Amino acid sequence: MKMIIWDLDETLWEGTVFYDDVKLKPETKEVLKQLRKLGVIQCIVSKNNEEDAIKKLKEFGIENEFAQIIVNWKPKHENIFSLLEKLNIQPEETLFVDDDPVNRESVKQFIGCHVDYEKDLYKIMKYFDTDRLLLMNQQRKRISAESNWKGNFKEFLKTVDMKITISEALPEQIPRITNLANRTNELNANRNRYTENQIEEFLTDARHLILVAHMTDKFGDYGLIGEIIVDVTDSFWKIEDLCVSCRTMGRGVGHELLKQILNIAKEYSVKQIIGSVKKDKVNFRMPKLYKKLGFKESEKSNKDYYYYIRDLE
Repeated sequence: MKMIIWDLDETLWEGTVFYDDVKLKPETKEVLKQLRKLGVIQCIVSKNNEEDAIKKLKEFGIENEFAQIIVNWKPKHENIFSLLEKLNIQPEETLFVDDDPVNRESVKQFIGCHVDYEKDLYKIMKYFDTDRLLLMNQQRKRISAESNWKGNFKEFLKTVDMKITISEALPEQIPRITNLANRTNELNANRNRYTENQIEEFLTDARHLILVAHMTDKFGDYGLIGEIIVDVTDSFWKIEDLCVSCRTMGRGVGHELLKQILNIAKEYSVKQIIGSVKKDKVNFRMPKLYKKLGFKESEKSNKDYYYYIRDLE
């Protein structure tokens, strides 16, 4: 869900503005705050006297939580339809919360939004993928900070306390590794696509080594954002896959993965490491990555792939 549209009477507060001295529900402020932190767009569509409703919102100190406040006596589905058009948000990305089942059914029938009502507002959080929304919100903050930075990009990275951790892959990371490899294009050296079963076979096969990269900064945890799969033998190792999430572009994740493989290979007295990059306009950055770490282009490069060799003796 990208947006939530709230009713007021008997939803965010107890009572009806037109008739009662309404009371804000005890959990309302915290729920609105948590949704704001997740980056969820919040709006109000209420059948009420606008002046009375706005006065109460200000009195409760929650007026600024909402991107749009629509208070009038029109049918709610008409107001919501106009709101979706104005904000360019799809109905299926929207949750409408209202205590009145007639309003909910009207909105569901005419527009197709998700609709619900819970007396306990905390239960509304079930609709939101909090992990995904949190990551999206963190990324927006990173992009904003980066776009406002006037100096050198490397200096910017120092200011955000960026840390990269490389470790061997674990079984529970198989779905994420598969998803990363299958959905990444720009920073994907070989452009291989895998099933979870294939990644599991690599992980349990003594001939293969899989390393993964995690990264954090002051905005939060990126999660698992890079992977490298290596076919290991006694005399040489072959890098079968190298992939980094595009949202970490320019932060040196691929460099750290390759460097760690070189360090491990030296410990095992490996003589040579071979890597490859599929020739593609999209992933033009990957050859530069190999060259920066001392790999030389092989004479075996062909019309489909570049091959790179690094001697370790």
